[in-house]
Amino acid sequence: MALVSIVEASIVETKIVETSIMEKMAIGTKHGWGRTKQIGSLTMTLVIALALVGLGVARHAVTPAHAGGAPIAELDWPVYGHDLGGMRYVDTDQINRSTVAGLKPAWIFHTNVMNKETSFESQPIEVGGTLYVSSPHDHVFALDAATGALTWTYNPSDMPTLANLALCCGQTNRGVAVGGGKVFIARLDANLVALDARSGKVAWQVADDDWHNKWTETMAPQYVDGKVIVGTSGGELRKRGHVSAYDAATGRLLWRFYTVPGPGAPGHETWAGDSWRNGGATVWSTPNVDPALGLLYITTGNASPDENGSARAGKNLYANSIVALDLNTGHLRWHFQEVHHDLWDYDSVQPTHLFTLVKDGRPVPAIGHANKDGNYFVLDRRTGAPIYPVTEMAVPAGPAWQHASPTQPMPATEALIPQTVETTPPGVMSAPMFTPPQPHPLLIQPGYESGPEWGAAAYSPRTGYAYIPAGGYEPWLFHAMRPQVNSLGSTAVGAKVPGIATYGLFDAMDTTTGKIAWRIKVPNKTVTGVAVAGDLVFWGQDNGQFDATDARTGKTLWTFQSSMPGVGGANGSPAVYMIEGRAYVVMAFGGNLRERADAPNKTSSPGDALIAFALPAPGQTQPHMVTAYPQQVPTGLPAMVAPLQGAPAGAAVVTLLTHDLNYYPHQFTVRAGQRVAVHLVNTGIEPSSIAVQLPSGPLALQGMVKPHEDAYFVFDAPTRPGTYPFFSPLGPQKFFGMTGVMTVAPAP
Repeated sequence: MALVSIVEASIVETKIVETSIMEKMAIGTKHGWGRTKQIGSLTMTLVIALALVGLGVARHAVTPAHAGGAPIAELDWPVYGHDLGGMRYVDTDQINRSTVAGLKPAWIFHTNVMNKETSFESQPIEVGGTLYVSSPHDHVFALDAATGALTWTYNPSDMPTLANLALCCGQTNRGVAVGGGKVFIARLDANLVALDARSGKVAWQVADDDWHNKWTETMAPQYVDGKVIVGTSGGELRKRGHVSAYDAATGRLLWRFYTVPGPGAPGHETWAGDSWRNGGATVWSTPNVDPALGLLYITTGNASPDENGSARAGKNLYANSIVALDLNTGHLRWHFQEVHHDLWDYDSVQPTHLFTLVKDGRPVPAIGHANKDGNYFVLDRRTGAPIYPVTEMAVPAGPAWQHASPTQPMPATEALIPQTVETTPPGVMSAPMFTPPQPHPLLIQPGYESGPEWGAAAYSPRTGYAYIPAGGYEPWLFHAMRPQVNSLGSTAVGAKVPGIATYGLFDAMDTTTGKIAWRIKVPNKTVTGVAVAGDLVFWGQDNGQFDATDARTGKTLWTFQSSMPGVGGANGSPAVYMIEGRAYVVMAFGGNLRERADAPNKTSSPGDALIAFALPAPGQTQPHMVTAYPQQVPTGLPAMVAPLQGAPAGAAVVTLLTHDLNYYPHQFTVRAGQRVAVHLVNTGIEPSSIAVQLPSGPLALQGMVKPHEDAYFVFDAPTRPGTYPFFSPLGPQKFFGMTGVMTVAPAP
């Protein structure tokens, strides 16, 4: 039997690798991507050369399109972050400050997959003239990257009904990986599937974990050196995180690293008792790689339970961390924890980016990362040592049962977003960042989802700036009591307070100074991927606005926004590529569920459009329009009934209180065939709702009941006696434990 390396955070000595420029260039070629390119003389500056080589960047990327000699005709976007280091930078100038105003849709592809629960966050991958994109329901489409014409479709016909999956934050998939003649997708049911890149037929399929146990996957896998790297989601559901490497040819498990160390492994002592068994720290964003160092860089999610530290005293390694693993073995090489003993959902979800930083006249291989708390860390990626100083800052104490860390790491770099409440509304108590949640609700900035999210930042070696979708200003109420009444271990998931003016921020961080070079303020928090093409930065907004910004100054030079059917919020991840001398910028316009639910002006509408933009071509006056007709995945979304303000005459009235993600009482009894009016009274601080599983299918109350409000949910009880579950239809609340049982007794 082949041996599999199951890694319990065992430490391997970190070696400082001093690789020459020529050696790194050779490594970059060995691991490179892309077709043969026509390039001119090598006129790159030292900084750009150092930044690009050694990260698996395509060979063409080390020569700018504007260099002397023949122009580049072909450029790929072959991996999630464009290069293995995740810079998301393409060295092309066909679309530039002078020409970007002429950018128009060249083709529009509609996936035909969208509903009110979907988020279209997929990162398009373009290799050899074929573009691969996934749908929110895990379809994969292969397109002609020049026209959008559909080549093949993968239908995940064996997927479970989506309502049965413990999806944290909506129906989404963030993209595929391509390599070794295959396309890899991590599905919502925690299956990793390899497809033949030419035909879309399944080559192999493995269960990375069991969806019946509330495991899911949404990340784009990473392909490198014949391996497929994938992690799982479920940190809100009391899971123990892990990341795994599979043989790309066969699907055989090569190694697995558990992000919460077990007994005998370094870091285990940072978890009290058996709390490590379900400590969270899941890996749900795409890792990056330095092939020259042989290191894989993962970022980890929050400790679990989220807001309640009563059972998990300690720093809780390796939650909320950047972790460097040996690419070949999965052994731990170093780690850096950005938040100790997290009680605020400040997980390290945004992917890292690797670049070269010239510090004190000497190039240093760096890794940059933005945490959800608004801090930006720059480390030496060989060792994990901070390049900009990090101070352990004393933070507020809280209830002793929270076991809060007395200090938190604060970098010398400028904060990406506000880290204090700007204005406290009447009747609300605010508190400083890192104040432990407690029984009295506290307004804290950042909130659960105020800072940098899954959308990857970008880095330009031309400017030395990192371009960060930073989230914005959106303080939340934090509220927790010691009893762990749900899987979050808290009594609230957080809630925005009426009357607070929220806004979003898009930041350019000067990595040479640690200061914000420029920032753009927008109406809603920024949840988008980023791409840099030459001197332009492409990024999106909830309202469907897709912008090209001057990378040096932050001036918006071009904007696209459309009311066309199927064009929703610009919450995808852009890619830039070139085919036969024509440059394209492609972006998904399908909105984001969390933004749709949270934004005060209800933007980020759902959509199914993937749009490729280019400068006008002779003879083309309209974009090519392509629509797919995939086999739909069953969603199991409930039928809806409108709320009533009172109970109909003769109905059996059942009063249920909701608070702390629970129903009180948890059960009730009615007679078979009886008209039932559930009086739902929300006494908590989070929205609530209710659905019941009937023989005909799930039936739910339309909309939600706001805090301190009530509504009547009216339906006819089944005619067949038995037990029927009721539950919250809002997001993952039923998987957190917001459920109950309706008993139907025989009619008299």
